[in-house]
Amino acid sequence: MPIESRRTFRLALTVTVALVLAYGSGMSVPYFAPLLAFILTVKPAPPMPVGKLLILAVALAVILGIGLWVAPLVEQYAPVGFSLVALGLFVSSRLSLGGDKAAVGTLLAMGLTLISALGVVSLALAQTLVMMLVAAVVIAVVSQWIVYPFFPESDLNPEVLPAAQDSAEGVSEDTSALRAVVVIMPAYLFLLINPTGHTPVMMKSIMLAQSPSVIEARQAAMELLGATVLGGVLAVLLWFGLKLSPRLDIFALLILWVMIGLGRKLYVSNSTRFSQQFWIDVSVTMFILIGPAVADSAAGKDPYQAFLFRFGMFFLVAVYTWGSMVLLNRLGWLSKPHEELPV
Repeated sequence: MPIESRRTFRLALTVTVALVLAYGSGMSVPYFAPLLAFILTVKPAPPMPVGKLLILAVALAVILGIGLWVAPLVEQYAPVGFSLVALGLFVSSRLSLGGDKAAVGTLLAMGLTLISALGVVSLALAQTLVMMLVAAVVIAVVSQWIVYPFFPESDLNPEVLPAAQDSAEGVSEDTSALRAVVVIMPAYLFLLINPTGHTPVMMKSIMLAQSPSVIEARQAAMELLGATVLGGVLAVLLWFGLKLSPRLDIFALLILWVMIGLGRKLYVSNSTRFSQQFWIDVSVTMFILIGPAVADSAAGKDPYQAFLFRFGMFFLVAVYTWGSMVLLNRLGWLSKPHEELPV
């Protein structure tokens, strides 16, 4: 089987297995698992061994616990709390600029913002979220273990991850990280208004802020706004397909079918005129729209009103991110472009 096909099926099946394990086990926030499975699997590489997973789980629990410590500061000493959150976002964004620590940086940003905001409402809920995020990472890696033997990387392709590229001319990673902080902090303030309801908006902001910026304003609009719209369309199609038969096996089959199509766009060269980051943003948007919609329906809430609100906020976040990129780029804050996935 061609290497592109193996990568496509490995990504699609890993996400699907994570979805089945998470929803089948009754996790309180099950859509975290397939989302993290996508983030951890999108770059072709063998899954981490058991020892490394245990170390990651412990380290992640400690790192996410920082959010519990920051929460009282955010509530009682806002300037200090916000400064610590901004510093943590800067560090996480530096980690997310590429290499093996990119996924860890994303997890750190998610945990720091979501847990500190939720801790303002309830430390018990924040502690539950810490456990759910750690469990989601474990499920994602276990899903990789299950799928990888059937679709391994080719022996003829030993360099599964390209070496990190040097910084672009005149561009520093610190500048890129500062840009991410500028983009994320307003979304964090919005999250504090309703930590339980605005979580998907925060996640969307993090993923957009840690994606590569582009110099061309027109290209930036197409990449950011277009990916948001297309991700929303896919989430709507999944929702109506699932509404015809609201069962876990049907949900898994729908996700598998969509992820095979998205995986082809990611790994098959010349299959699309859009960048790989565009399709990553599409996938992430789809997950953080369909997951909460399913949860709203299961809880007896109106999923349509909540979906429209989330999609509208996602679009506003994308517009703000685009505007920030254009402004900072004109001021000379050009970020280092991320490397493309190997094809």
